[in-house]
Amino acid sequence: MEQTKFHGKAQVYAEGRPGYPATAIRYIDDVIRHELGETARDNATIADIGAGTGKFTSAIAGLGVPVHAVEPDADMRTELVQNMREFANVTVHDGTADDTGLPAQSVDVITVAQAMHWFAPDRFAAECRRIARDGRYLLVSLYNVTSFDSALRADRYGEDGDIITGSIRHFKDTTAAFFHNPELHAFPNPIHYTRKSWQAYMDSHSHSPLPTDQDYSSYRLWVDTLFNQRAINGIMTDDTVCMVASELVRFSI
Repeated sequence: MEQTKFHGKAQVYAEGRPGYPATAIRYIDDVIRHELGETARDNATIADIGAGTGKFTSAIAGLGVPVHAVEPDADMRTELVQNMREFANVTVHDGTADDTGLPAQSVDVITVAQAMHWFAPDRFAAECRRIARDGRYLLVSLYNVTSFDSALRADRYGEDGDIITGSIRHFKDTTAAFFHNPELHAFPNPIHYTRKSWQAYMDSHSHSPLPTDQDYSSYRLWVDTLFNQRAINGIMTDDTVCMVASELVRFSI
């Protein structure tokens, strides 16, 4: 059992974080069919690593194949179990990216949504090879990229001079570190925040203070000020884009 930087934030994560668009899920299903074949797709098993509260797990469970949702944080995993009750094809596991606890040679597809930047590339790749069946696995990474990062500030500048904010930086960096020749696609996923869902979204990040922290009151005042500045008729809209990277990885057994 592990505590991550999201410990104590499971409820606001479930409430405030955006889900994933149906177009992206249909695309992933098409990629599975194309890369593994129709018969293999119908018999595929998916490992969703770093499943959090199940934002992506619930979407991919709709494909109707077995899904193993792996989450290290006890708080997040409790919320995950609750959210997965309606999905008979989902099994929740206490595990990490480099020690999933899944049986060897048991999965065909490995998905990671909004979490790959927490993983160590070499150790994660070794675990993927251990749990993959038939000397191959389809690796899929997703990031909901906002028009702002969670702190509404530029983290750094790209080589071309463009500001790279947190979510797109994570997608670019992890795609470079974990993939060799990925297929990249983008899917619109506009999010409309109420004040309450905006507060939950902002509270859900790893660096956000908890309500019990000393500086939480000033932080919440700042969060509300941002909403007041950007909302129109009580709704703050962000043109979020779901970025997907995928690649069929083959290796020698």
